[in-house]
Amino acid sequence: MKGRRALVLGEVLIDEFPERRVVAGAPLHVAAHLSAFGWEVLVLARVGDDADGRAIRERLERHGVGTALLEVDPVLPTGTVEVSLHPGGGHSFTISRPAAWDAVEGPDVVPRHDLVYFGTLALRDRRCRGTLERVLGAGATRVVDANLRPPDYDAERVRFAVTHADLFKASAEELAEVARLLDVPADPRALFAFGPEWVCVSRGAEGAELHHRDGRRWKAPGEAVAVVDTVGAGDAFLAGLVDGLWETGDGAAALGRAQRVAVRIVTQRGGFPEWEPGRAAFPS
Repeated sequence: MKGRRALVLGEVLIDEFPERRVVAGAPLHVAAHLSAFGWEVLVLARVGDDADGRAIRERLERHGVGTALLEVDPVLPTGTVEVSLHPGGGHSFTISRPAAWDAVEGPDVVPRHDLVYFGTLALRDRRCRGTLERVLGAGATRVVDANLRPPDYDAERVRFAVTHADLFKASAEELAEVARLLDVPADPRALFAFGPEWVCVSRGAEGAELHHRDGRRWKAPGEAVAVVDTVGAGDAFLAGLVDGLWETGDGAAALGRAQRVAVRIVTQRGGFPEWEPGRAAFPS
């Protein structure tokens, strides 16, 4: 299917690991993957007038992602995240504030798009949230990743995210927290009362499951793989799921595609696809 356009909104930033600094952010990973699958993608975000902001723009352009809506703030710096690595695996994040992406304004006229993506971090500041609410008024398909990052979420923001999703995705751990905040059972089907058509739960090495509002359900098992880096795996998974559902509408096929993309990304360093933009670069 040609002519698919996605608008991706939210945090654009630099991950600061103990030994390196890299361009990152869930929206950027999703944008790059969708571009690699043949989508036209625009990132609606804001960076600082600094070297980090220029690095983000260059990285997006390298992946064929449109930067016409990437704003430059004359005062606020490009966002950063301090990544702390835990003994035995795992990591935690400290997200800087203030950051330019919180202050994104958006164009006077929102360009045509078929799909809009955002996560709960886009709701932490009233300026970014106001821009998002204006974009949501355009009526495109809405894809929402829980992407919960304390302390930047609460019950009201989570409710907004679920209510404004056509497709809502969360990890198993995030589902439990979302259910607690919304006072519903920790069952993906409980979220349909808030409006989504699709709810997906990723369970890491245990695989993933996809639910439709009409009662259909699909499961995909995990796959044994030599993991190099898990950063961006959930973002790659979601991009694969979106592309699969858009192409076929088949839950089983889309879930399988999402798993294959996630497996490929964890066998490399970093959350961006190493393959070139264009559908032929990644096997379906």
